Amino acid sequence: MSLAGSARVRHAERIAARVIEGKAVVIVIDDQKVHSLNEVGSFIWEQAEEVRTVDEIVDAIVSEFEVEREVAEADAAAFIEQLRGLGALEIESQAG
Repeated sequence: MSLAGSARVRHAERIAARVIEGKAVVIVIDDQKVHSLNEVGSFIWEQAEEVRTVDEIVDAIVSEFEVEREVAEADAAAFIEQLRGLGALEIESQAG
């Protein structure tokens, strides 16, 4: 299933996180696992601090990094889904 651009992304409630020297460290409290994110992952994490759509996050990635939109869309969607699977992000569909 593909992640819709209108899906809204936000940090999950049961996490602890800190950005240190540009790298996000995320702890999913229920699993007590630490996840260290790379530069782009940390950028996506910071974008999701406030509720944003996937499209808004992709726009920010394209603006910040030298990457084509299609690549940014695919990579961001996969990464957001991965973080959702870990319990670090929550995703809600944009109801029409």
